Amino acid sequence: MNGKRWTLSGGGFRQSNSIRNIGCTFIQICVITLVSVTLTACLESNTQPKFIQGHIDYQYYDGQSDDLLTAGLGITGLLNTVPPQPHSTPNPSRAELRRLTIYNNYRALVDPTNAGGFGRLYGPNVFRGELQTHNGKIAGKEYVAQARFNGQPYGFTLMVQIPDHYNPKKSCLVVGASSGSRGIYGAIGTAGEWGLNQGCMVAYTDKGSGVGLHDFDQNIAINFLGETVQATENSSLFSVKEDLSEYQTQYPNRVAFKHTYSGMNIERYWGEYVLAAIEFAFYIANLPENFGKPAMTKTIKIIKPENTWVLGASISNGGGAVLSAAEKDIKKWIDGIVVSEPNMTLKQKLVKDFSIEQGEQYWDVIGRPLFDYATLLSLLQPCASLAGEAESWPSGSEARCIALAEVGLVEGDHVADWVVDAQSKLNAYGFVPEQSFTQHANNTIQVPQSLAINYANAYGRFSVVNDVCQFSMAFTGAEGTPIAANQAQLALSFANANGIAPTAGVQLINNQNNLIDRFSTPDQNFAGHLCLRQLWTGNHEASKRVKKGVQAVQLNAKKLQAPAIILHGRADAIIPVNHSSRPYYMQSHIRSISENVGSIHAHPVTYIEVLNTQHLDALNAIIPAYKTRYVGLHYYFSQAMDLMYDHLSKGSRLPDTQVIQPETRESADAWLQHAHYPALMRTVPDHCQFKLKGQHLTVPETCS
Repeated sequence: MNGKRWTLSGGGFRQSNSIRNIGCTFIQICVITLVSVTLTACLESNTQPKFIQGHIDYQYYDGQSDDLLTAGLGITGLLNTVPPQPHSTPNPSRAELRRLTIYNNYRALVDPTNAGGFGRLYGPNVFRGELQTHNGKIAGKEYVAQARFNGQPYGFTLMVQIPDHYNPKKSCLVVGASSGSRGIYGAIGTAGEWGLNQGCMVAYTDKGSGVGLHDFDQNIAINFLGETVQATENSSLFSVKEDLSEYQTQYPNRVAFKHTYSGMNIERYWGEYVLAAIEFAFYIANLPENFGKPAMTKTIKIIKPENTWVLGASISNGGGAVLSAAEKDIKKWIDGIVVSEPNMTLKQKLVKDFSIEQGEQYWDVIGRPLFDYATLLSLLQPCASLAGEAESWPSGSEARCIALAEVGLVEGDHVADWVVDAQSKLNAYGFVPEQSFTQHANNTIQVPQSLAINYANAYGRFSVVNDVCQFSMAFTGAEGTPIAANQAQLALSFANANGIAPTAGVQLINNQNNLIDRFSTPDQNFAGHLCLRQLWTGNHEASKRVKKGVQAVQLNAKKLQAPAIILHGRADAIIPVNHSSRPYYMQSHIRSISENVGSIHAHPVTYIEVLNTQHLDALNAIIPAYKTRYVGLHYYFSQAMDLMYDHLSKGSRLPDTQVIQPETRESADAWLQHAHYPALMRTVPDHCQFKLKGQHLTVPETCS
């Protein structure tokens, strides 16, 4: 069969590009008579996965008043800077809560302005570079369910959307994991946008994190539909199980998020949750109301992995989850992968001898874990940011520099020396120079601080009552002290929060003086962030727990079988290229050469590094200086999805690994156009190519 896959579909066999065990041989015969259906290995009964808990919520959206992709807002509503607030904020309807959730999640993932390209170059109303007549509104069915694996204290959320224009004879499924710690709609503007426009089913998972908020004083939690419930109810996404009476006496008015305080180290299960989303999608597709075939007392599966192209796609944490799923995909459900700026902790022993050279920069230690570099950033960046240009939104602290110098973490005789040394240490640690500008704003909005606190507790599997490094979370008042949450804040937390503080009014608190972390001391709580850093550099019991948790989430490109396109912005200061995509690509490339898999075009990973882009496209619309420095990376995510789908369905060749250089706007008032974005290159000129020799990678500085 010339290395092709053939599956029974519509009375005949169709051809595809990979071999799979389709469940029956050509010798077996599926007997279908007028009287009965004889079940053989070819005729599989559709049964609900055992991990589904409780009822499955179903809604149909007509594509006019409400829809799958924009909740009835269309591109016009998503462009509106005024959020669609419910009529009664303490008691939003299901539709109102969903609409606000989609609005916030969509706009958090892209630059949501016309000038940045939203609604013209990309967006729910744009597909393959062309404007669509549906205005971004797509009709179809939506199923949401809560799931839980045996033995796990908390579950995860799954969702499947089937657009009306889905064609079962050309079946495709896009599976997307939420970015960051977001809820179930956290991949709506990335995987959802492309998949629904293509006419694919889309399966989602919140990766077990979601907006699992627990308010201690009122004992209120959130369920999988975003509704507030009593924390004691089984339907709640998360509630702290330990006795909180003593903790509440000492620290009143506190809340907790699931990702931070579940005690599970949820990240280790992200890949399994993505695979569960695929399984759930095939179950939903084969319900009698959809495409399953009734046969006596059973329903026969018609839509299967064997006759469906399955694409895994997401960004950031969601991208890391998709890669994890592809590494664990022993059934080979996933046919292709597209991820952007993926957060991934690499198997350390496989990268220990890797090195990277970019211009005059050379790094011989790469692939560091997120917790390692995030805690270093949370410690050094407030000092380094004293040198930030005003337009970079710096939030530096001279007192932090002094504190660092007193314990020997920066060198020099004066504050100016310490600032330079702090920045130098960060660059030497693997942060490329292009990331330095974006680090300032990230520090101001407390990204590294948030990551350090969240993952310290997550990896160490600590409870809130452990009071790790004396941090907590709370809604705060005008004086920066914790206050009781009001009903509107709790009712809308599913829609407004991203699942990790600070967010939607929930702040990081320094428990030493009961104030917001950033403003709690002149040195921006140096003691607390030094404590977090020592969870990585130390060798005490707490640090051992954290390191064990980090080891449990390591990825290994050697296990990746499906072809993948990885996109990453060089100026990404949250997930640095030297510690994620570059070494992951190197692992895959070296594996292919050593195992004689084939030419460079057959490597499982195609890596595309995009200049003039950073991690948070949404900031391009907020910070004026970003408008002339950066373009949105999302544009290339959509293009990469087109290329991967064409590769699977038509056999088109994937582009080569490359550096690509979009043009930025000449002024902040200018509008981005297609001409600013050169197309991804299938054949790459020499000066835009990566050069891998042994375990050393040379990266081109530009591609102009």
